[in-house]
Amino acid sequence: MSEEKPLLLDETLKKWKGKRIALAVSGDHSFTGILKDFDEEIIILENVADVVGNRGKALVVKIDDVNWIMLLE
Repeated sequence: MSEEKPLLLDETLKKWKGKRIALAVSGDHSFTGILKDFDEEIIILENVADVVGNRGKALVVKIDDVNWIMLLE
């Protein structure tokens, strides 16, 4: 059996874990926060803010709903 190569998204998010990121959900909403954890289905952010200034302690987003992710720090 050949060894499977890790997905680029997984590799990138592992490097970004604990850092501030921005992401867009379904093209309508953008959020910033600290990348706490992720798996093949969801991303969890802490200390979250949206583009209009609303704040929250955490946000759980389905990866399928994410349009883009940007490293901010």
